[in-house]
Amino acid sequence: MRSFNFAMLVRTLCILILFEAGFMLVPIIVAISNHEHEALQAFGISCAITAITGLLGYLFIKPARKDLSKYDSVLLTALVWIVFSLFGLIPYMLAPATQLSFSSAFLEAMSGFTTTGVSSLEATEQLSRAIHIWRCLSQWIGGLGIIIFTLALIPMLNSSGGMQMFNAEQNKISQEKVSPRISNTARKLWGVYILLTAILFGLLCLGPMSVFESACHALTTMATGGLSTSSVGINQFSTPYIKIVVTIFMFLGGVNFAMVYRASTGQLRALRNNEPFLTYCKTIAIATLIFILCIILNDAVTSWQSLTIDPLFQVVSFITSTGFILDDFSNWGSEVMFITFILIFIGGCAGSTSGGAKIDRLLYAGKFLRNEIRKTMRPNSVLPVRISNRVMPTQAINKVLAFLLFYILIILVGGLLLNATGISIDTALSSSLAAIGNSGLSISNPPTEALSPAANYILSALMLIGRLEIMTILVILSPSFWRR
Repeated sequence: MRSFNFAMLVRTLCILILFEAGFMLVPIIVAISNHEHEALQAFGISCAITAITGLLGYLFIKPARKDLSKYDSVLLTALVWIVFSLFGLIPYMLAPATQLSFSSAFLEAMSGFTTTGVSSLEATEQLSRAIHIWRCLSQWIGGLGIIIFTLALIPMLNSSGGMQMFNAEQNKISQEKVSPRISNTARKLWGVYILLTAILFGLLCLGPMSVFESACHALTTMATGGLSTSSVGINQFSTPYIKIVVTIFMFLGGVNFAMVYRASTGQLRALRNNEPFLTYCKTIAIATLIFILCIILNDAVTSWQSLTIDPLFQVVSFITSTGFILDDFSNWGSEVMFITFILIFIGGCAGSTSGGAKIDRLLYAGKFLRNEIRKTMRPNSVLPVRISNRVMPTQAINKVLAFLLFYILIILVGGLLLNATGISIDTALSSSLAAIGNSGLSISNPPTEALSPAANYILSALMLIGRLEIMTILVILSPSFWRR
């Protein structure tokens, strides 16, 4: 068996558990300020369990060496998400307003940290504010990535597997750094993320939302997670102003954050010359025009918003995997639903907070297929795949094609497994696509409160696989990963 530095792995996980306990102080403060005694007790116990576990592990586990190999880093990347979800589920089991079973609470926590947006909690108006803020905060923590957060706070990982962790989570087609040191890159990305969240919060406060509602929606919108304080979602605050503001920041959430950072420092050419970003914009424009046409053909025009703001809002919500859905969407026709599933499959740009297969990969695959068609007419021609005026190596193209093949196969397998738990095949397949795309189950809408424990674990696994870009999980499941 391969030699892993398990002591260092556990010690690093314990440090992160302590940070998670620190985040639990936020709902505790909210519970105190709103006199929510039952929620305070639930989060107090959860925070204590989390903090004591992390502290004991940190104090008593003394690794002989502090370096992490690339194998350690890959394993740590997957374990972080699972461990965060295991401790993050405790409040959902203890809070009287929720009291979920272990499998449902695990689904709720995994859905939050992977920014998927699936929820077993239907009557969200009855939830305490402490639970609301924890749901939204967990999405925000997972939005840019727990590993990126880890690298920003634990500088020692900069020289011990940090790049492998960064690549494993931020996906291997977006390895661009904004600083030579990976920890500095992580801090700068989080700086942009925090700044955009703060700006969004301020803008939402100017609309019909309360300060608390603005905070919750700022966290989930920037993370492209889509949870809301209302059971009717964003429709509770469906004014033109809110739609426009949310659309802009969902759009930014679907952009590579390294590109956003460069643009914020005046390097606008980083966006103008970035072909995946331009393709992202074109895809949104084309899909919006199709939505507008469908609205007209289905006599669903109700106001000027239904032909302008609403279709753009909905397209951006789907392609970024945010999952906000407007009430009128169901009247736009079945053709819109077909385009919706395509958008969920595509996803935003690599290196963003969005889910999906990522538009970068589909751009690579599309250019590769175009070249193959041309080669049938000119077999001896050399036609490299060029992205943003750079020739992509054959190895990179092969990885993209392998990823897309695995992505489709896992959607099919996931759908069959969900169907075996009693979910209809059409709902199972759409739920599998939504889960691996981290876009939530708002489209397929299965009765989440009635899901079996097996379905909860299958969906949780699909969310994790999608959030970690598939290959990390497949590598860990490979026997060669464990053999020396």
